[in-house]
Amino acid sequence: MKWLKDIDSSFDKLLTDCYQKREMEMELHVNKLRFYGLMALFITELVIGLYSIGWDSMLIAVDLGTLAIVALWCALVMHWATSERYKPWLKYVSILFDYVIILAVSFEIESLDLIKHLLQDLHKTEFELMLVSVLLLFNIMSAFRQGKLIIYFSTLCCLVTGTLVLEHSHTARAIEIHEQVIIICSGFLAWSLSSYITGTYTKLRHRERLLRYLPEQLVKAVERGEVDIEPGGEKRDVTVLMADIRGFTRMCEQHDPEVITRLLNRYFSRMSSVIFSHQGMIDKFIGDAIMAVFGTPQREENNARNAIEAAREMLQVLAQLNQEFSAEGLPEIKIGIGIHSGDAIAGNVGSSSCMDYTVIGDTVNVAARIESKTKELKYPILVSEQSVQQSKLTQLKRVAMVELSGRSQPIEVYHFPD
Repeated sequence: MKWLKDIDSSFDKLLTDCYQKREMEMELHVNKLRFYGLMALFITELVIGLYSIGWDSMLIAVDLGTLAIVALWCALVMHWATSERYKPWLKYVSILFDYVIILAVSFEIESLDLIKHLLQDLHKTEFELMLVSVLLLFNIMSAFRQGKLIIYFSTLCCLVTGTLVLEHSHTARAIEIHEQVIIICSGFLAWSLSSYITGTYTKLRHRERLLRYLPEQLVKAVERGEVDIEPGGEKRDVTVLMADIRGFTRMCEQHDPEVITRLLNRYFSRMSSVIFSHQGMIDKFIGDAIMAVFGTPQREENNARNAIEAAREMLQVLAQLNQEFSAEGLPEIKIGIGIHSGDAIAGNVGSSSCMDYTVIGDTVNVAARIESKTKELKYPILVSEQSVQQSKLTQLKRVAMVELSGRSQPIEVYHFPD
């Protein structure tokens, strides 16, 4: 789909940053597994060696020396992985170190086996095949690192290490070729897993970022192909809800910006949840005002009813929110809500690099002007006659015939009785 290509190009930099951060986090996680796993292996080998052959200076020196090298390396990797700068070479050096350690440990254990150590009853070839299985696991683990090149590198290192191990034990050529083919197949498996993980991660990041700017209904409609992210629009019968905080300018003068920002974020979050639950779309936040639309991008039969019921629930939720604000010493909020139904143009407005899915037209202007009358008429919710007729709600009561600026004809507005 064309919209997906557009998003890919615009989010390349953001996704790259996310991948790099995730890569360093993964290296840190793998480093922890490496440290605990190898420490346990070396300590276990040391204990069993002492139990099997008694005190042996060479055994202790080799084990403690290897343990110290691994501990030092893990400390360096942790330092590099937690630093702010991205280090693309770290995963390559880390993988190379893992295979070198495995190779060194295999030769060490084999030399101990010659002096009646732990593997005295195990045939050398059987041990080498067990070691190749460990190599396969390390190679498949490369799927959790970013990029195809690292998988090719890991598979090559795994193939070389496995070949050296099998050659050292003089394994039969047929078995050696068989193991080499399996290592190459593990590389293909790692590549497939990496492609799936990266593709899924990319789609989730796209969706997560879209949801920061677009309502969930719109994102779902885009994913299903019902709405195209292209400039243009179409005529829709919608209901517009405008909600504005009363006395917001005075509130800003009396409180610090940090307090106002925190208060607004909580208010917008609660109100947005209510609007979404009634199939509404947050068109935009205009300062302290909320503009919500019902009936687009997906067509709904009960636009007006959904908007009116959303407005009532918004007041109920606001009352609960004000109780929280009061308990925290924050200022309480009062709002006015205006609702109007009619035709509007719904679509994408803007340029190819920056677009906004919105509705424009006289219906939006009327809803805003009705909201402005709530303070004058002292009602928190005012609904136009068109919305009342569409909603078929009988409990709304007529308030007055009001004059709206910019309109030659007055409009009748209604409210919910107490």
